[in-house]
This record gives sequence, C-alpha cells and structure tokens, in this order.
Amino acid sequence: MVPKPPWWKRLFTRRPKEKPNAGDRPERRQWRRPGCLVPLIVIAVVLGVGYALRSHAEGALESVRDRTSKTEQVHAVKVTASSAQEGHPASLAVDGTTDRYWAPAEPGAGEGEFLEAVFAEPVRLVDLVLYPGVAPVAERFLTQGRPREVLVAVTAEDGEVTTKTLRVADEPGKQTFHVPVSDAVRVRLTVRSAYGTGPAKRVALAEAEFFKRR
Repeated sequence: MVPKPPWWKRLFTRRPKEKPNAGDRPERRQWRRPGCLVPLIVIAVVLGVGYALRSHAEGALESVRDRTSKTEQVHAVKVTASSAQEGHPASLAVDGTTDRYWAPAEPGAGEGEFLEAVFAEPVRLVDLVLYPGVAPVAERFLTQGRPREVLVAVTAEDGEVTTKTLRVADEPGKQTFHVPVSDAVRVRLTVRSAYGTGPAKRVALAEAEFFKRR
C-alpha cells in the first residue's frame, strides 16, 4: 500500500484530470457569476450618480442660502479700467455717488472697454447693481452713451472664472442683477454694446455696487 503524502505536499499537488470514456463528450465548464457582483455594480452606479449630482446639490443649497440670508455691500480695494477719459477715472464708478461717472478714453460704442474691481478677501457674491449713464437724472442721462450689454466675469479664489451677459435697460437709475459666485475675488465688467453712441459721445457708467451674503 502506497503511503499517503503529508498534507503540505498535497497543497501543491495538482490532481490529475479524469479522462472521459470513449465516445463521451467532455463537459464544458460554465462560468458562474459571483453572487456579490450585482450589489457591487449597483453600489458603483449609485456612487457615480451621487458624485455627478454633488455639484448640483451644492449649487441648489447655495441658492437657498442666498434667498434666505441678508446681503451687505462689499467695497473694492482696487479698481482699474481699460482706459479712462480725463476727469472720469475708474474710481468714480465705485465712489459711492451717482453724479460722477467713469467713461473710456475714446468716444464711440466702447466695445471691449472694461472696468475691474478687486476685493480684499473672497466673498460669496450675490448681486451686482449698476447705474448706467452719467447720472440717474433723466436730463443728464441721455447726454452720453449707456451700456446695453455687459459681460460680467467673476474670478474665484481658485482661479475659476464665471461669466454672465447682462442686458441693461436704457433707463436711468438702479438696476440689480443676480450674479451668484462663491469665493469671488475679482469682477470685470466689459462693455459689449451700448445705447446712444456717437462720434462725440462716450459710454458712461455712474456707479457699480457689489453685494455679498452675510
């Protein structure tokens, strides 16, 4: 009688395959799906969808907070412009008054001219308020050009830029636009088109105000 090999040798010894009898067709091995595969697929799909919807959920939450929270004005620590008419520098667009204004150096439609404001620290920007023209007084309002389309580009602390095109009504006074951006550090307002332009008129902006969430 042949002695049985020790257990540790049996671990590394392959059993010989049984040969089929003459005339028998060998059975094919069928792949069996692991019982845990379906739950794993479901979990992976759920996680993928949740990750994709995360940004939308965060955006919806911020929108709710914007509507339910109070706002306060945030003042720029630095303001620059692409150009400025003598006596009408960029600073006059953020000086807290509406009877003085910024205007580009050259007359005309002012397309591409911009005003840029920088904040001291990142803020949750909510609203932008514009006073188009040279003043909110009707008699003075029509004496110079007024912005019609303004491209707003808000730069966040991480460098991401959010853009929105605003259509400004050709009427004097305060106009409010909702521009929600988190961690905003810089806002650029670029003139895309204007009302009341002419060879002797410049596009004017009396005031730009920025409001953050408290």
